[in-house]
Amino acid sequence: MKSLILLLCFMMLSQRAFAQTPSDTLRQLDSAWARSYATNDTVLAGKLFDDSLIVTSGNGRLKNKKGELADVGPSPGFQIHYFRTSDVVTRPYGGAGVVIGLAEWSWTYNGKTTLTRRRYTAVYARGGPLGWRMVSLHIGPAPEQ
Repeated sequence: MKSLILLLCFMMLSQRAFAQTPSDTLRQLDSAWARSYATNDTVLAGKLFDDSLIVTSGNGRLKNKKGELADVGPSPGFQIHYFRTSDVVTRPYGGAGVVIGLAEWSWTYNGKTTLTRRRYTAVYARGGPLGWRMVSLHIGPAPEQ
């Protein structure tokens, strides 16, 4: 009996140790967002982006889900070397969540390689196939290094 009680206590503590918080999930989705660009994964991005997604790009132009998916997918003469995020801060607010961070990516277009750094703020709402969906994304200048 004592062994059974110890086993049950251990199982309960183990579950708590591995329980995922909303912040953990938002961080994972942030990584998935970056990975979708790095690997041209429009299927993953399509699951992550809400149908009503609004993106304010680095040049101030607005895009919808279709426009952003076009940026995720492959393009002739364009090769992405990496896309990663850092300085990530998550803030869950019940049914919504905000992710703020620094995105950095390296890419080559028609033989010219460029490194881009931008600050971003992404807003998520609960729901969708991944548990949360990105409903808004704002990309702006990053401070000089």
